[in-house]
Amino acid sequence: MPNPALLIVFVLGLFFFIVFNVVSRVFYKHRHRDKYHFYQMFPYEFNYPSVFKENPYGNLLFVFGSLGIMAFYILNPYTSLFRILALVTSILFTMILICLIMMPLNYLKTHMVLSCLAMVLSMVLPLFNLFQALNQKEIATNQAQTVLCFVSIIISAILSLTMLLLILNPKLTFRIYLDKTVDAEGNEVLKRPKIIFLALNEWMSIFIYFLSPIGILLISLL
Repeated sequence: MPNPALLIVFVLGLFFFIVFNVVSRVFYKHRHRDKYHFYQMFPYEFNYPSVFKENPYGNLLFVFGSLGIMAFYILNPYTSLFRILALVTSILFTMILICLIMMPLNYLKTHMVLSCLAMVLSMVLPLFNLFQALNQKEIATNQAQTVLCFVSIIISAILSLTMLLLILNPKLTFRIYLDKTVDAEGNEVLKRPKIIFLALNEWMSIFIYFLSPIGILLISLL
């Protein structure tokens, strides 16, 4: 019998994350008179130049959303080593992402460490879910259950592989250089690159974190 609490906390976590994104973008545009692009800007820039007070509602929504996803893994009913590993990973992941969102730029080295950890955990967490689905596949009793397990395995594999490919991207670097362009008056100005791959990877690790429960939700239907 599926546990309805799993669906509730996942939906709430995802809802809070979506609203966080909308609210934070509105605050960002109001402060900086510019649009926010996740492939070009870092998560902490929602709070720039402060830590919390520039975007208090967005920050609280992100915390609530992250705790919702963590609650999902706490409520995960499967008793296996991979379930325990996923739980520990989700707790650590939640703390890292909250710090990553709110850590100011002047803690650059710490930010880089948290960024690396977030990318690694976003690759590992879906893998633990994948192995849980493999375990459930072994005890499936009908075709429908087997299909759900296969879909769960595929989704978790895609999430993990996506992060792996982004980590292996040769353009990923911790050194970010601004592009030089010339404005309408002939003056040389500095602009952000079209894509900052470190910023993109940080956001992808967040997206994967919030989407990772889908694999477990599917096998909970068994």
